[in-house]
Amino acid sequence: MAETFDDLQSVLLETTPERIASLPVDAIVVGGGAAGGLASLLLCEAGLQVLTLDAGVRKGFLQAPYSRALSAVVTRVATPEMFERLPLSVSNLGRKALRLAGRLRQPVQSRCFAWELQPDCLVDDRDNPYVSDPDGPFCWFRSRQLGGRMIVPGHGRQYYRLSAADLHPRDGLSPPWPVTAEDLAPWYALVERRLGLRGRREGHPWVPDSEIAQAIEPTPAEADLMTAIIRRWPHLHPISGRFAPPLASLALAARSGRLTCRQGAVVRQIHVDGAGAVCGVSFVDDASGAELRVEAPLVFLCASTLESTRLLMLSRSPRHPEGLGGASGALGRNLMDHVVMSGRGFGPALPGGRATFVDGRSVYVPRFDLQGGEDGQAQGAGRGFGVQLYRMSKGADASFFQAVAFAEMTPRPENRIALDGRVRDRWGVPALSIRCRHSAQEIDQARRQSAALQAIADVLGVTLSDLNTQSTPPGMAIHECGTARMGSTPETSVLDPSNQCWDAKGLYVTDGACFPSQGAQNPTLTIMALTARACDHALRDLKASATAAQNDGRPAVGQPVGAPVG
Repeated sequence: MAETFDDLQSVLLETTPERIASLPVDAIVVGGGAAGGLASLLLCEAGLQVLTLDAGVRKGFLQAPYSRALSAVVTRVATPEMFERLPLSVSNLGRKALRLAGRLRQPVQSRCFAWELQPDCLVDDRDNPYVSDPDGPFCWFRSRQLGGRMIVPGHGRQYYRLSAADLHPRDGLSPPWPVTAEDLAPWYALVERRLGLRGRREGHPWVPDSEIAQAIEPTPAEADLMTAIIRRWPHLHPISGRFAPPLASLALAARSGRLTCRQGAVVRQIHVDGAGAVCGVSFVDDASGAELRVEAPLVFLCASTLESTRLLMLSRSPRHPEGLGGASGALGRNLMDHVVMSGRGFGPALPGGRATFVDGRSVYVPRFDLQGGEDGQAQGAGRGFGVQLYRMSKGADASFFQAVAFAEMTPRPENRIALDGRVRDRWGVPALSIRCRHSAQEIDQARRQSAALQAIADVLGVTLSDLNTQSTPPGMAIHECGTARMGSTPETSVLDPSNQCWDAKGLYVTDGACFPSQGAQNPTLTIMALTARACDHALRDLKASATAAQNDGRPAVGQPVGAPVG
């Protein structure tokens, strides 16, 4: 993603607070991650003048000497090459020492698996506090930077569609989505083509096929792994993971000449006019400390699940005393994060010669819980889990193995966030209080996930050096979703079926906050598909409004995205 920063540099340097205040803006996008970047790109391509506001700003050594020095040391030590050279005991000791040092400014972020790869990709916890139950903590890993968490080193880069069963679960534990698999299919395809997705079309019953730009064949090591799993569990169907580098959406949007991007813009309120339409946002400028307001008739809120919901809560008014969407009772509730369990260890040399690590490449075993092929489960009863598997050589005679199992967490209203009345962040914005716990069923599921990872390791002749045996706290999967869900009525949801806020026409929320339920797959592809679909809806509304107001001489400002068929 260095390309993103290079291509945006001139735009960033020119965008002063004074210039922002005088900009003609058709649309504001809050957040520069996977959803915000794609929204910026699609809206720019449709002819709109877009202002993208991102809270992240990279500080220099003089501004953050401790953090920058620690990050420089960590990123040089925690590399795959260093890992392969050093004995395991030395490697583990060094990693523990670095994490201990990281706790000074990042007591939460240093718990993230990716922290040791590049600490300054994650936020400073002192500047960005939140409140969590000490007896049931939520681990909130945040990355305020252009590209969001997608460009944090070590990110899985996995892209899978949700199935019809995921969108309309039959067990009554979550509401059906207000969209169908058929509704989403063309938008999935649009995003997959943009990404240049790598993998295979394999006709899996639980993971719908994707549009594949680069078909790959399993390596000898991957083929050996798949064969071993099928031999042990004939009912399972391992597939090649579907992966791609992060899409450089903001770089592409910048080339249109219609993007203005401001970093260090900490948005604190969404404004709605007397007619119930969005009309702009207010933000604190990190560089100057000034609070600025920018107006636009279209706002895409893509700040990440909990940040977007915090902004909806902060946007209170006499008309919406509990925040935008607050009257539904759904705002802030039904927080979810995958139940994640992981294991790693060492095994024999891999077949086919040396196997190196490729970002995102893996073997994926969907619905490992159906290993027995029981009739009830095979027909789709119950929520399950999938397993992502990675292997690489360690020297000539050994290999490194890592497995990660993600299980679905169901939405429950007691898992919620709220504004904390006492704690504020460095910019004076009220912090969140987060209460989220796994259910007894999810804790039991975690035990089955752990047993599955041990069983896979045994089949492969791997000795695990690390294995979760107790369920990890919510947030550790870094797949948080919910708290501002979409639905069919304003009485039970925050967003309509097009991701538009019921309480504010022209305000769209398209990150993970909108999910009514989660599925077991990584959420990013669905987030991006919903974003593309919402952009098309917004642009069609703008075109209709422009047509209705032709006599005032104003031209249409955008054309619909127009998803491809298929």
